[in-house]
Amino acid sequence: MALEYYLVLSALLFTTGVIGVLIRRNAIIIFMCIELMLNAANLAFVAISLSLGEATGQVFV
Repeated sequence: MALEYYLVLSALLFTTGVIGVLIRRNAIIIFMCIELMLNAANLAFVAISLSLGEATGQVFV
């Protein structure tokens, strides 16, 4: 897959997490949405590091 697909997926996951944090009032759901946002950032790190051919982004994850 191309880098753009991974970055779009990461942006969608991050946006879903932000919307969940802003809308929900349950603490457990808010923590799950924060975890979703962190996983979206991790996906972006890995996708960019794979496209650059370096393992630096994968080390952060």
